[in-house]
Amino acid sequence: MDINHWFEVEDPRGYGEEPWDFDEAERAFLSALRSRAAGWRGPWAPSNVSRPEDDSSLLVRVSLLDDRHSVILSQWAVHFYGTHVRAGKVCDQLFNLHEAPEHGFLQVSGTAEGLARKCVDWFETRLRRPAVRSDRRASAGPRAAR
Repeated sequence: MDINHWFEVEDPRGYGEEPWDFDEAERAFLSALRSRAAGWRGPWAPSNVSRPEDDSSLLVRVSLLDDRHSVILSQWAVHFYGTHVRAGKVCDQLFNLHEAPEHGFLQVSGTAEGLARKCVDWFETRLRRPAVRSDRRASAGPRAAR
């Protein structure tokens, strides 16, 4: 799998904003994250790197899509703060996280490389789970699709 397919940096100029200036720790985290993700065995999922609206962290996210129905089934994000990360299921369009253990919330400290290793493992655990989409139809009742 090509290393460049995971965690591509979003270009903020497309939104009329200045390019991001990543610091040394952010570049090290991103490099380690992309390198480790290149070994993932599962199917590719859309992912990217950006900043949240308040520019408080490096934001890395992965989306699980149902392409056939143009639906986002789930999104997970990691907020990298230099010496610690907060990771979890995305709960809104600002990429805030569900902070409950049942949603897989993770908060750890360490080096950029160590945090990248933990985050890659955390993302991969989510991507390896089976996905079930349930639709409710008025006349046919519930329908599950895998």
